[in-house]
Amino acid sequence: SEAAVLYLRGNPGAQKLLQRFQKRMSKAKALSALAHKLGRAVYFMLKNEKVFDEQRFLTS
Repeated sequence: SEAAVLYLRGNPGAQKLLQRFQKRMSKAKALSALAHKLGRAVYFMLKNEKVFDEQRFLTS
């Protein structure tokens, strides 16, 4: 969850994603969902040896 907080800092695209999550759940759950999504992205980046695609991350 600390990585999610740091990702949100100074990143307007990530902040919009968090707001979309907050429409469906509380702020704490939305932050947890963002952290989980970020963790899954990192796992698959390492597994498939691909670079982080922020556009794909923010739109899916």
